[in-house]
Amino acid sequence: MSIASIVDGTATIVLLVVAVAIGGAFVLWERIASSRVLPEMTYRGRSPLRWIYLAIVVLAVVSTIEMFIPLFGQRLGGLGPLAAGLLGAAISWGWTVGTLSSSGAETDRMRRAVRVAGPLILAAGLAAYGLLQVDDPSGWVIAGWYLTLLVAGTGIGMAISHWFTAGMRVSTDDAEAAQASAGLNTSQLIANAFGSALAGVLVALGGPSTVGSARVLTFGFVIIALLGVLIAFREFAAARGWRNAETAERAVL
Repeated sequence: MSIASIVDGTATIVLLVVAVAIGGAFVLWERIASSRVLPEMTYRGRSPLRWIYLAIVVLAVVSTIEMFIPLFGQRLGGLGPLAAGLLGAAISWGWTVGTLSSSGAETDRMRRAVRVAGPLILAAGLAAYGLLQVDDPSGWVIAGWYLTLLVAGTGIGMAISHWFTAGMRVSTDDAEAAQASAGLNTSQLIANAFGSALAGVLVALGGPSTVGSARVLTFGFVIIALLGVLIAFREFAAARGWRNAETAERAVL
């Protein structure tokens, strides 16, 4: 590994650490500020809203892998600009398919199942894509790239749409529900910026070979996607406790 690549990788890691520090400072300020971007209930008791935001952050972070997909397609598969661009778009296509296919989940049980299945499918798709990262791939392997990325995108689409719905339903107070809804988009935007920085770090750590960069980035994001499953179960427990507390409070009143 060259001195230049080491310096570049170190600089990227430093920038990521700074980004994490800024994000942490934002959260601390939000907790004590009188005027907040996120609703006050995010930081209150066993509110499930913080887990909803975190679930969206995980999915949005992993979705930023599409930034580097065309690069890998060109360097490993020798794809032209158009074909490489379509390879990167496979995640977006899957996102649309996942959103449409999960729209029929109408009961709470079905919605919970979708929110767990989404990150599992995302992780499985990315893991398969990572295993297909080789030098001089055959046409069948390249076709597998498109398919596995489509599957990964499907996992994002089916889960994130229901996380957004859960966030908008978390409060019966109209003002608080509106602020919670606005916070959903804010969380996604922050996650996109952070995910882009993290992706750059993983690509640098996997270098200098393109195969190494592709695998480190992909499997690193597989781990993050699996965290989405743990977050989903944590939110289910928090939501159950939150509902029980509200029911008890109404009974007292």
